[in-house]
Amino acid sequence: MPTYDFLCRKCEHRFSRFVSLSNKDKVSCPRCGENDIEQLFTAFNYRISGGSSGRSAVSSGGSCSRSSCSTCAGC
Repeated sequence: MPTYDFLCRKCEHRFSRFVSLSNKDKVSCPRCGENDIEQLFTAFNYRISGGSSGRSAVSSGGSCSRSSCSTCAGC
């Protein structure tokens, strides 16, 4: 199940929820209970594993210069 980030338009509370795509419109603010929320667009993480080298790459949606990325360790 994916994680979505939301912003309450009433109290401006930011929060994340694990929610199915079909229930995304039924989320309410955990702070004030308001249903007037906005889904925020955020970067996502993914992992690619495999290949003969046994290396894996991780991306958080940012930029990676390969030579200086501590997350990828020179992948």
